[in-house]
Amino acid sequence: MFSDLDYARLKRSFEYFVQHYGPAELNTLCSHHIKLLERDASGRMPRGHRPLEVVIAEFIEDTQDFCHERVSEIDRDLQKRDAYTVSFLREHLKRSSDKFNHPGKPIYQ
Repeated sequence: MFSDLDYARLKRSFEYFVQHYGPAELNTLCSHHIKLLERDASGRMPRGHRPLEVVIAEFIEDTQDFCHERVSEIDRDLQKRDAYTVSFLREHLKRSSDKFNHPGKPIYQ
């Protein structure tokens, strides 16, 4: 999902999402994933960034109804923190999904 992305930047994105939107507003964010993230905070993540990836993917899914202006504002804040933007993560997830759903077809034809 995000295994080819920089873990530190993913983590900064996640921290921003939690700081500004909190678990109460993230409908699909479950405490189980947060506990996994806390356990993996030591940097020893044998299966990649899986817990972090799941939480971020769920947040990105929850932003689908955000208006363009709100996404642009969030993106600007994330860029200032050298974190991945919502727009970038949406596109990355879309490309990953396209590869998974159509493994034999090139993404851009």
